[in-house]
Amino acid sequence: MKPYKFMGSSDSGVFEWLLQRISGVIMIVVIFIHFFSMLSTGAWGLQKIVLGPLFIFGVFHTMNGFKMITDDYVSNSTWRAILLGIYWIVGLTVGFLALSVASMM
Repeated sequence: MKPYKFMGSSDSGVFEWLLQRISGVIMIVVIFIHFFSMLSTGAWGLQKIVLGPLFIFGVFHTMNGFKMITDDYVSNSTWRAILLGIYWIVGLTVGFLALSVASMM
């Protein structure tokens, strides 16, 4: 059996991996701030300020996670591009709908 020699990769995914970890940590911090503000003040203004970034980081974290899963399990580059386009469409649609609902409150 011939030994396997790793030839490298043009896109190792390290940047996406790092962004996934950073956005996860930011979401944890913002969630704690949100819950603490709900318990201590109950003021809707502060909650609205905190919920905006929480939602944005949540959507980013989810879309980046979907991309990482797709990169791991879909080997065909055409299908990867199609799925990435679908992720962007869904993410932007959900983002705009949520922001429009939040602005009405």
